[in-house]
Amino acid sequence: MLFKHLPDEIFQALSGSNRALIEAVLNDLADVFYDHAEDPIKDKSTIIESIEDTLHKLDTLAWHDDQKESFDSPKTIHDYALRIYHRLVNTGWLVEEQELYRVSVLMTPQISMLLRSLVEISRHGKRNYGATVLSILSNLESVAKHPKERGVTLRQSAEASRDFSAHLNQILLGIRSLQRELFASRDPKAIVAGFFDLFVEGILIADYKTIKTSNNPFRFRRQILELTQDFLSNPETMGQVAQCYVDQQLITMAEAQAMVEKDCRDIIQTFSNIEQRLERIDEYRYRLEKRAADTARYMDSSRPGMANKVAGIIADVAKFDKLPILKDVIGARFVGMASAAQPTKRREPPPPRVMTPSEVSADAIKLRDHQRRFHEARQVTIPKMQNYLDKQITIGDSKHILDFTIESVEDFVCFDHLRYVGSLGVSAKKIEESFEIQFTDQYLDVHNFVECREFTVVRRSKA
Repeated sequence: MLFKHLPDEIFQALSGSNRALIEAVLNDLADVFYDHAEDPIKDKSTIIESIEDTLHKLDTLAWHDDQKESFDSPKTIHDYALRIYHRLVNTGWLVEEQELYRVSVLMTPQISMLLRSLVEISRHGKRNYGATVLSILSNLESVAKHPKERGVTLRQSAEASRDFSAHLNQILLGIRSLQRELFASRDPKAIVAGFFDLFVEGILIADYKTIKTSNNPFRFRRQILELTQDFLSNPETMGQVAQCYVDQQLITMAEAQAMVEKDCRDIIQTFSNIEQRLERIDEYRYRLEKRAADTARYMDSSRPGMANKVAGIIADVAKFDKLPILKDVIGARFVGMASAAQPTKRREPPPPRVMTPSEVSADAIKLRDHQRRFHEARQVTIPKMQNYLDKQITIGDSKHILDFTIESVEDFVCFDHLRYVGSLGVSAKKIEESFEIQFTDQYLDVHNFVECREFTVVRRSKA
């Protein structure tokens, strides 16, 4: 069963008259529950506030009573938020848990996976091919160097390759369906608008333009194919990777060997027939661009209101009993070879060229390391400031501004930010709890580094 792990009423909220409001709320709630830095169990008040924020962004609010309910129709934003919240709880999207007087809200793993999939479908169209191909190459190189320890990453490369191949098919089907939709339209404005909104923004810029550039991610295809073919031709490496599969997935050696071979062949098949698939994509792209270009050309050459003007001229001519003879008329050809639409030429692919890896000089690497260390030294972090204060105040419970030592860039940065500890945010509360900065109205020149107000750092006593 496809939906055996989901509540029976899960799709009722998305099939009723209020589905537009529910969809907008779920789309924003996905970001709230997917925040990896926070607890996935939220307070009820937090969820209601998030729903209210979503409703504030909507242009209009209208609630349709799909079924008879015990309370009145909502009138305020808070009423709308409560109504939507209860609808999501009743249909199984949200689950309430009560501990004493505190009500918490969470999403079950199955509902969270469903919502994530729906959000990804709605945001479909923008993918980074460079990151995908580079991750596959990096995993394969890792497997080639350490087959015993990192052989399981071959599985991740195969999954990424299959997902990559499926997305290429989605591009092809997306262009084809868009072509059928636009070809069936007789409205020139709709054709041009659909071309730019759906194709240029959704497919061309996000996917197709990346593929057709000279710096395309497929320049690593040769290394990927060579590494994968080496795995298949080297029984020792195959055995080590299969043993890693056995250890990680708790399967037999025969099953692991068959799985390794299938993963390798999927990677090879994905990156071997890319040219044929790109040619089909280019063919559909050419037809779609030609149709949109012809439509835009006809729209540009036509004149708005010409039909009304011609009808007015005919009506005026009909008032004469005898048509006047026009002697001075400039001859012009209204239809000729220049009127025919010229299709855009297909762009030829760039000629193949030998890819030579560029080597980075040792001086450039050394300079980059120096720059990185310099930027790290200038960064202000709470642990750095805590260590600096503990190092400076080793004897006694206080220290005057002139008694501080500055021996490095890190020391100067920490010393300079002691005056602003109160404005460094919540993370600096630990320092404020341990130390107190007492200022005076006098300004001092500290070690010829900086001129600032006199202050004394006092260690707070522990209660």
